[in-house]
Amino acid sequence: MSIAVVGSSNVDFAARVAKFPQPGQTVSAREYKTGPGGKGCNQAIAVARLGVSPTFISKIADDLLGRQLIDTLRSEGLNTNHLIIAEESQTGTALISIDDAGENMITVVGGANMTMTRADLHEKQHLLRECDYLLLQLECPVVAIDCAIKYAREGKAKIILDPAPVQDHVVMRDLLAISDIVTPNSSECLAMTGIEPVDMPTARAAAQKLHDMGPETVIIKMGRHGAFYSSAGQTGLVPAFEVTAIDTVAAGDCFNGGLAVALHGGQSLEDAVRFACATGALATTRNGAADAAPNLEQVLELIEGRT
Repeated sequence: MSIAVVGSSNVDFAARVAKFPQPGQTVSAREYKTGPGGKGCNQAIAVARLGVSPTFISKIADDLLGRQLIDTLRSEGLNTNHLIIAEESQTGTALISIDDAGENMITVVGGANMTMTRADLHEKQHLLRECDYLLLQLECPVVAIDCAIKYAREGKAKIILDPAPVQDHVVMRDLLAISDIVTPNSSECLAMTGIEPVDMPTARAAAQKLHDMGPETVIIKMGRHGAFYSSAGQTGLVPAFEVTAIDTVAAGDCFNGGLAVALHGGQSLEDAVRFACATGALATTRNGAADAAPNLEQVLELIEGRT
């Protein structure tokens, strides 16, 4: 059994500020750091740190940042042989500001990520057909994501779609129609359904609208309100873990990585969502994007501390 991740890879430049700047304003940052990022890279490293070696398909450039990123992925135990090297582009970057409340503002330069094509995925089709779970996000061209889904569905894979950033309504309907599990946060859910989930009734109503678009399983990440799940008539709300958040950049990506690992390990949906909540919560307690991903021992310790 295997987990595949298709998605973006960036090098992040993150600065910590007291308050976000207003338009035209310059603010001073206390510090900055660089590290691996991009939603695909974040999810792949999260999966690896939880003890499962994923197949990671991403597109980077043959430049200084790209070479640094490859070294980082190797240090995390990832197989970099499935990366796609762009001939004429730059490795993706993200410019991140994080305030004292742990909230973030992000400007992404897609670079090589946005040059991923159907032809790139065609060369990886055997990997996609062989996986059991496919993790996806939307920081690469939709045509490539659509192609990855179709190859994976020719095999036995369950498709886990993180609909971020949300695309236009027609695109989202097409992608949701061929996905098995969709995992929006509250704002993404609002954008897709017109309903902001803040409790069980609103989450249930939003989930039904998403079910109507295709996915059998809907999991809504509601931050401090916890995570709502709905599948085949089974619904529930897993409470959020109480942690001291300092950086929320990669929380959703680590959540999805944890979800895939738990389902891959045979956990029930409710237990898998709890495992994912713990993984995402721990990611908020440390700085960085992919660097914030916890390991398996840390996640289990947090879960056991609640029970």
